[in-house]
Amino acid sequence: MSKTEILKSLKMFVPSGDIVEIRAVNGKKTSSGYFQDIEKAADTASTLTGNIYFVFNKIKSGCYSRAQRETMVQNPKETTTDNDIEKRKWILVDVDPKRPSGVSSSDEEKKEAMKVIGSCYSFLKREGFTEPILCDSGNGYHMLYRVELENTKENAEAVKNFLKALDMFCSSDKAEIDTAVFNASRITKLYGTKAMKGSNTPDRPHRESKIIKIPDTLKITQSAKIYKISNMIPKPERLQYPAYQGDFNLRDWISKYSLQVKQESCFSGGTKFILEQCPFDDSHRGKDACIFLMDNGSIGFKCFHNSCSDYTWRDVRLLYEPDAYDRKEYARNTATDDFKPLIEIEPIKDRFLKPSQIRQKDRGQIVTIRSGISMLDRKIIGFNKGELSIWSGSNGSGKSSVLSQLALYAAQQGFRTAIFSGELPSYKVLSWLQLQAAGRAYTRPTEHESLYLVDEPVRRAVTKWLEGKVFIYNNDFGANFESVMAAVKSCISENKIDAVLIDNLMSLCLSGVPGDKYEKQTAIVTELSNFAKNQNVHIHFVCHPRKSLGFLRKDDISGSADLTNAADNVFIVHRVGNDFRKKTAEMFGWKPDNQMYDFSNVIEVCKNRDLGVIDFFAGTYFEVESKSFLNYPEEMKRYDWSKEDLL
Repeated sequence: MSKTEILKSLKMFVPSGDIVEIRAVNGKKTSSGYFQDIEKAADTASTLTGNIYFVFNKIKSGCYSRAQRETMVQNPKETTTDNDIEKRKWILVDVDPKRPSGVSSSDEEKKEAMKVIGSCYSFLKREGFTEPILCDSGNGYHMLYRVELENTKENAEAVKNFLKALDMFCSSDKAEIDTAVFNASRITKLYGTKAMKGSNTPDRPHRESKIIKIPDTLKITQSAKIYKISNMIPKPERLQYPAYQGDFNLRDWISKYSLQVKQESCFSGGTKFILEQCPFDDSHRGKDACIFLMDNGSIGFKCFHNSCSDYTWRDVRLLYEPDAYDRKEYARNTATDDFKPLIEIEPIKDRFLKPSQIRQKDRGQIVTIRSGISMLDRKIIGFNKGELSIWSGSNGSGKSSVLSQLALYAAQQGFRTAIFSGELPSYKVLSWLQLQAAGRAYTRPTEHESLYLVDEPVRRAVTKWLEGKVFIYNNDFGANFESVMAAVKSCISENKIDAVLIDNLMSLCLSGVPGDKYEKQTAIVTELSNFAKNQNVHIHFVCHPRKSLGFLRKDDISGSADLTNAADNVFIVHRVGNDFRKKTAEMFGWKPDNQMYDFSNVIEVCKNRDLGVIDFFAGTYFEVESKSFLNYPEEMKRYDWSKEDLL
């Protein structure tokens, strides 16, 4: 062992004043020690036998008072658990060659691990990751990326899926990424010590681990980039909407459309089909384009060229089956091979029901419209039909922009939306939708700093795509609440609307509603809640807040508390600025490095009746060019309007 290399490693990964746990595993014997004196830790580690590891994330200071303080204790009562980690400082990407268990790797096998770690490095660099520390683990290779992540369940899940995505994209038949190293208290090889698996033989030697390369400047990788990769894990497509999948067989589909598969290989989460060429650009060959079939039936696609990097499995399928995602509202009865309605509800006349009279409704029968905002969809799944959501936020927070983007993403999924905007005429609502749908790739700047325009060919292409998907209220017919709702009801009946956006409460004329100001508001919110259930649509309703001196809360939303009580969901859109930072620090005790401060806007879930979610914040990045909210700064929002219509 090299004491010099051990000390170098500990100084690299353990800041002065922090503690580190050294753990030695020798057969069935385990010893552990907590050290704040790094010199002593290196001295001690250099005398140990077996495989030596350390905990690379920040350990809570209280653990220093355990029995193994500044000394090694054999078979200790406690070692570091996930609950003992104060913060995640590193993410480990661990690549090992595939080989028989219990043995060291051969030189040839280790070369295969280098190929995979190189592939991972290139992929993550293209995605904007900072430079990692590269290490030789003895039998394979490690990359450690510097991060600042709170030790939360959400972040643990993100790191877990991040490693699964890397395994899916980069692992080969001969070397693979370890997807089990996601937990916060993970131990890894103490560099400078030997990796000793099995017998030390010439063809499978025990090698000393070491740090290979440290970047000149060690920068933190933003959490949004980790979440971006974690969100690349394919998710199951809904059976009811937007398309009926049935017993879809990917191999049969590949054969039917004559996609040439160069290689089929397995990874920990499923099967990878490496294509001879990318479906979107036949010059992208080698191992550039892959289709992924997950063990849960989800399907994904990835081309590693920048020009095709945004294409998904949905895009691939639509390329060969243009009608694959047309809306279908019937499911197959496999016993009779007939089609029947997805939900059949028999009329029940009794006011109080016996349990036997109640129709069960599992989650598979709930139609949910996703938002396209990853952090939000992961937490609440999406917006259920038959529910009412109230949206609020200060002026300039982005409420209207969020809602118009929800209409676009609903259209992307095959849902139809009716929009009432009391503040904007219909042509301005359409212009806003066109700008967002175009994205920054198809907008052009003007002499005015915040004004971007969309050229006429793009506007026409977007309008063509929106036809039959979005219906915008004609403000020439006034804003009387009863008239607006009659028009909405007629639009639902004629066009099978799934979602309704009403922007906003203050623009509606309530003269025909009895009661004082607050009684009127309570009455219409109650009416909207009942309307959503009776018409089986999701209603998004914007309500401006009253003036508040403190941090905007649910109780500050215009009207009485009955407004938010009647709603199924309540959201507040916040703009992240100095005022937001100051007030969240005062109210929640957030530290300056809180993840939410990385974003430009956040959506707060104040209430979610379906899943019981409250006080959750979902971060987004505002794109000035298209007035859109992105999941990560480099995201290129893509909608299904045809680029061919531009020619």
